[in-house]
Amino acid sequence: MTRRALALLLVLALTAPDAGAVAYNDVLPGARAMGMGTAYSAIADDAFGLFYNPAGTANTPYIQGAGTVGRMLSPKGPLSFATAAYLRPYEQINTATIGAAYHLERQRNGGDIDSILLNYSQEYKVRQIPLSKPLKLGVNAKIVNSDPGTGAGGKLGLGFDAGVIARSNMGLSAGIVLSDLVTAAAYPRPGITLATAYTWDRRYTIAGDFRVRGGLAEFYPGVEASFHQGLLRVRGGKGLTLDGVHTFAFGLGLNFSPMILDIAMSLPTGGLNRSGGGYQGTFTYRFGAPSFTGQFVGQAAADAETLRGDLSSLTEKQRTMSQQAGTAETNKAAAEAQLRVLEKRVAEAQDEYRALLKRNDELEYRAAEKAAGLLGRPKPVEVKVRARPAPPAWPKRHVVKAGDTLRTMARQYYGDPNQWERIYDANREKVERGLPAEGASLLIPAPN
Repeated sequence: MTRRALALLLVLALTAPDAGAVAYNDVLPGARAMGMGTAYSAIADDAFGLFYNPAGTANTPYIQGAGTVGRMLSPKGPLSFATAAYLRPYEQINTATIGAAYHLERQRNGGDIDSILLNYSQEYKVRQIPLSKPLKLGVNAKIVNSDPGTGAGGKLGLGFDAGVIARSNMGLSAGIVLSDLVTAAAYPRPGITLATAYTWDRRYTIAGDFRVRGGLAEFYPGVEASFHQGLLRVRGGKGLTLDGVHTFAFGLGLNFSPMILDIAMSLPTGGLNRSGGGYQGTFTYRFGAPSFTGQFVGQAAADAETLRGDLSSLTEKQRTMSQQAGTAETNKAAAEAQLRVLEKRVAEAQDEYRALLKRNDELEYRAAEKAAGLLGRPKPVEVKVRARPAPPAWPKRHVVKAGDTLRTMARQYYGDPNQWERIYDANREKVERGLPAEGASLLIPAPN
């Protein structure tokens, strides 16, 4: 699903029409998001994420309070904004989060906005969708007072946002957001956002948001790099085209947990002399979160645990290899015993052959004497050499039957039950608690 979303996002980015210009009601808070060029809807995991995707706050582990202030320039006039946000886990549902935020904007010669957001988000496992991680689902209920600056005054409206984020174990995530579905006539531009993000090695993130609002379609790419186990984060991306001025955004984040500080700036790409760009600073406090020094210690402990797991795996492999080596040694000993038996039989056959040759020579000598005229001598008696019975072949094989013990087998093969240890030494892996396993084939070594 995430791959399809990424492909769709790239196609839309390539086919999107030239952007016009975003207006005051397109400005969203959050220095981290601003530093990434607002390519944040597939991440949205901090207190200001509910403005980008209300699903991103699902399963937040800590209570969070955050605030931000910022200022942007444009040909119409400077725009100032401030936001306060609050998140907390919803104890009644394990993976749910609730939150609230207040956002205000003031633009000289432009418009003003005051909005209150109430957020609910939750992780939810959909069995019909084969995802390795649960979906994140979220919704904002919002109250908006918008004044477009035309002299008609502000208008109050009610509305909502909805979003979803799908994730995979490969670091891919994709999100869809329906935003600003508000009844106020002065807030007329609902929008849809398709977003994706890819995190590599838990340090580098590439993200992109494709936004369609009214007649405006624009693609926002962004990147983020994490250093020193998340203590420092560096960001960059395409900034908002506020009132027609194209900008480039960049930012920096410091995770002094439980405090997090983020700053971001944007500069006009057409030259610093243009009236454009802006800056923003964000402060976040996570109640109950471990300190950043504790995070370093915790990461070291996690690395040590991983090393212990690797050591345990290597120890198990060593044990397996030792058992295999023991089996090979047993097989080698059995083969050597068989070889010794065969060598003994060959030696005995050679002795018999030499005896036969000697007897044949004697017979030939007596036949020669008889041919020479020594007829008075008795006729030599032909001696037939009876073949000696072949010695028993060792080692032997014995299939264990019910009632067999090592001592009964020693009595059967050696005539001495006290030699059971020879059978045990050759078959240790097939003897349990002093008794051979029924049906097992045991090696019976040669007797002493």
